[in-house]
Amino acid sequence: MYNFCFSGNPIFENKKGADEPTKAEVKNMSKKGKIRVALGSLLALTLVVTCVAVYQSGSKSRANEKEFVKENEEDIVDQAIKTEEREETEEETQDVNTTDVEGTREVEDSTPESTEETAPETVTPETTPEQTPTPEAENTSAQAAAAPEINFTESSLMEWPVNGQVVLDYNMDNTIYFPTLNVYKLNPAIAISSEVGAPVAAVANGKIVSVVNNEETGQTVTVDMGNGYQAVYGQLKDVPFQAEEYVSAGSILGYISEPTKYYTKEGANLYFALSKDGVSLDPMQYLP
Repeated sequence: MYNFCFSGNPIFENKKGADEPTKAEVKNMSKKGKIRVALGSLLALTLVVTCVAVYQSGSKSRANEKEFVKENEEDIVDQAIKTEEREETEEETQDVNTTDVEGTREVEDSTPESTEETAPETVTPETTPEQTPTPEAENTSAQAAAAPEINFTESSLMEWPVNGQVVLDYNMDNTIYFPTLNVYKLNPAIAISSEVGAPVAAVANGKIVSVVNNEETGQTVTVDMGNGYQAVYGQLKDVPFQAEEYVSAGSILGYISEPTKYYTKEGANLYFALSKDGVSLDPMQYLP
């Protein structure tokens, strides 16, 4: 009854609640305390773990530093050993080189004596050919300097090789009569009568192609006058030229010889032929 009445009085209950904490408040306070303790312990544990981790990392880094220092010391020692070995090898090679140089100096000192003995034999033959030019070289240089211009053309005129009458005409279309042979045949040249020993002149500038002996025309000279033109002089003697020599217009190529057996009735004469690129031409077309 008492409890019911007391509890049923609201005024009494308010005063009691204001002076003393309730059970719920006590429970709440105890829970907060436990939470604070738990948090404090958790923070402490975290600090301890952090310190331990830092200490372990520091110890590991120190160990690594010690190993690095040891490795550097070992490398320095190895380099020092290698440098000493290199210096020793260099000294040995220098000794070897100096011995070789001394040997070569001795050889060089000894060689001049042998060369002085052989020098007089080798100097003279080398300088002699250079100081004495051969006659052939002099003739070649003189010919090159005196070579005339060779440029015979279709409009060029020739000089008469000898003074005389034409006893046999050029004719490659119709046959003509040859008194000595007593035949009619084509004639690729002309025969100019002359006296034995009369000089024969070159009709134009040219270069001697050949000097040969022919059964029909005797001693015969062929001259290249340029541009494919060639002149042939037959029944000559005492020809002063050879092949590859140059002649100028009017130069004496030789002298009239006794006629061959093919021209005995015609008498002494000059056999003269003209051609262009191997095709015979009438010499009268180019004589004044």
